[in-house]
Amino acid sequence: MVRQSQGANMPMEKVREMIRLHELGRNQTEIARSCGVARSTVQDYLRRSDANGLRYADIEQMSDGDLQTLLGKGKRARSVASETIAFEGIHQELAAKGVTLALLWQEGIERGEWSCSYGGFCRRYNKWKATHKLR
Repeated sequence: MVRQSQGANMPMEKVREMIRLHELGRNQTEIARSCGVARSTVQDYLRRSDANGLRYADIEQMSDGDLQTLLGKGKRARSVASETIAFEGIHQELAAKGVTLALLWQEGIERGEWSCSYGGFCRRYNKWKATHKLR
């Protein structure tokens, strides 16, 4: 099985296949094996397609560019490093029971507030927290 190199653009034909197999009831591990990608990649694309309410019938004839736009993948419009994130608000929200950095990051991604990776988000938050001498 040949896996795609990390960080490479995923062919939209593979994404369509992932969604098709998911609708056929295949689990993420089976889909990953069939498409030659990591299970976490399958999970990511399925979450994005579910968030947009996309079904295979909707995307079968869609152009690759339109599908990439809907899934929030492809070239980023702005530099991740230049994104301004209001960490003061993030820090306050973390005080609530059951709120995690992962949850806040995912909500921000879904609202389009930032496009950084979860790891990048955590690094930037921890750096912000250290400069403000917070626990």
